[in-house]
Amino acid sequence: MEKTTPQVLVVHEAARCLDRREVLAGASIQVPRAAIVGLLGPNGAGKTSLLRAIAGRLRLDAGAVRIDSLLPPAARRLGRLGIVPQEIALFAHLTVEENLSVLGSLAGVPPAVLRGRVRDGLEWAGLADRSDAIVATLSGGMKRRVNLVAGMLHRPALLLLDEPTVGVDADARARLHELLRALRHQGIGLLIATHDADEAAVLCDEVAVMVNGRVVAQAPIAHLVRDVFGDRREVSLVIEPPVSPACDALLRHERFQPAGNGRWVSRGSAVHADLDVLLRQLAAAGGRVAETRIAEPHLRAAVALLVEQHGSRQAA
Repeated sequence: MEKTTPQVLVVHEAARCLDRREVLAGASIQVPRAAIVGLLGPNGAGKTSLLRAIAGRLRLDAGAVRIDSLLPPAARRLGRLGIVPQEIALFAHLTVEENLSVLGSLAGVPPAVLRGRVRDGLEWAGLADRSDAIVATLSGGMKRRVNLVAGMLHRPALLLLDEPTVGVDADARARLHELLRALRHQGIGLLIATHDADEAAVLCDEVAVMVNGRVVAQAPIAHLVRDVFGDRREVSLVIEPPVSPACDALLRHERFQPAGNGRWVSRGSAVHADLDVLLRQLAAAGGRVAETRIAEPHLRAAVALLVEQHGSRQAA
């Protein structure tokens, strides 16, 4: 994405200590208009703290947040910011339409246009036929769609989402992805905090990787993977158990690391020109190789390597 793209969110060196812990350590991130940015990182990296700071719910010790050139309180007051939390923020005993009417009113939608926006939102989300349904009776995917409509009734310029597809099946996730892409096409900037790098790879235009309270990388996905790995490739071997000490030592000497379920992974600047030699050496050491793969590095691997490089102490 070009650097000249207008930014709907700019966070510059956000810092905050809580209980003597640095939960934000100079985090900087930008979200362009009409783009989906994924915020990735391990538990405790500071993603939640950053979202709270952007929403104006966590005071910063240093740094700045601007949403549409506004401070967070002004952005919320003027309806430039929308929030879709991980928890289903709905009244279970009310109908879908009643929920949206209440939440839209609380978000400052004028009464004269609220009913029309609720109707349009339900139509957009494919829920027009469920307007009278009690929220408690809906599936998890439908509840998340209602949650999304609620966050959009006041027409924000920036939408913050925390794990928006957690706990839903593949069909519901695909439907939510379709809706999020539709919001991007409407010119809205979306910042999505998620643990799922594979989901981010298919949904997001850019990703920002957070470690220890800082954003250590932000770029379009292909650029980030290229920046992390260069011309390196990923080689993985599946070794049938048990793995002998001799095989273990040989694999580690060749810079393979265990990745679970008998898989060993190496990422190098060449695709192991001596792979055949390695396989013969493993066989001689009693190793039975069930599978060999050579693949281009992917986002999940890039995120894992960035986390490894920048450490993994807990933030918040």
